[in-house]
Amino acid sequence: MSATLEQALAWTSWLAALVCAVAAIELWSVRHAWRDAGVFRWSTLRIEYDTLPRPLRRALDQLFDGRGFAWVVRLQLGLALALPWWSHPLPAWGLVATTLACSVRFRGSYNGGSDAMTMVVLLGLAIARTRTSWAELGLAYIAAQLVLSYFIAGVAKLADRRWRDGTALPALLSIPQYGVPPRARRALTHATVRRAAAGGVLAFECGFPLALVDATACALLATVALAFHVANVALLGLNRFLLAWLAAYPALLFWCSRGG
Repeated sequence: MSATLEQALAWTSWLAALVCAVAAIELWSVRHAWRDAGVFRWSTLRIEYDTLPRPLRRALDQLFDGRGFAWVVRLQLGLALALPWWSHPLPAWGLVATTLACSVRFRGSYNGGSDAMTMVVLLGLAIARTRTSWAELGLAYIAAQLVLSYFIAGVAKLADRRWRDGTALPALLSIPQYGVPPRARRALTHATVRRAAAGGVLAFECGFPLALVDATACALLATVALAFHVANVALLGLNRFLLAWLAAYPALLFWCSRGG
């Protein structure tokens, strides 16, 4: 697997557009929850920002109340539709702004991890589009953050005894909100299965930096990562995590092809 600079930028644009469009559609589909009478209404969430200067709080009130935020969501969908077709930096920087606005409003209560990776991809793409000479820099930023996202997660898990002995996975999959299929939970009641599964996750995440030094390792790890994220969708319902991380892979494949 390899990618030229133009291919990497094009695929990043299409995948980032998909992520942002899905995010906007999801938010619009639950607009009853963030409008002025909903459980995520701004009058409740704004308490987090009571220490900000009054002019800034007033600006946030205008932006994040039911009417204002509806326009943010509409703008994000429009920019997402424009992103793959219009190579100007404006759609990319606009999506950086709308994604940041959504993150500020909800403080991570809506897909915090996927929003963070989406921001990484959009920021790298915006940098790449701002100047032709910055294109490789933007893709390098995305690729580096992608590798670090796995490696740091793996190191953190490795320090946790429950991941080393295999008991963390059954505990995670037993959380009722995820709605994990009973068959998957039963499989992890076997010590050998849960230790093998946990060991596989640790090896994959901690070993992911190898993707940057060998093209074959990059292809193998990218394939494993795709299976990993598809499994997370099937077991945990983390659909936007799949899309957000997938959007970062053209940048990694570009740098792998450069190194290989």
